[in-house]
Amino acid sequence: MRIRWDEAKRQKILRERNVDFGDLDDLLSQPYVEDRRWRAPDQYRVIGFAGGRLATFIVEYREDATGEVIWVITAWKSTAQEEKAYEHETQ
Repeated sequence: MRIRWDEAKRQKILRERNVDFGDLDDLLSQPYVEDRRWRAPDQYRVIGFAGGRLATFIVEYREDATGEVIWVITAWKSTAQEEKAYEHETQ
């Protein structure tokens, strides 16, 4: 599946949080945890290893003229709660 994002937002998050949206492809090739966000039901939280560390991405699944796309909303280094959720779900 294709992964897309707003490049200006990617650069901002990369500068501020040192997490690259481009690493989502690597994260999805390894064990990861995905759940739906209760405040934004069209968005999903994806937790897994990206760029050599545990990271959390917020994504939406969208359609365009050529098919389904994963649209990256934002990302950050996983919190302690997210680390526990990842460990619990991947063991």
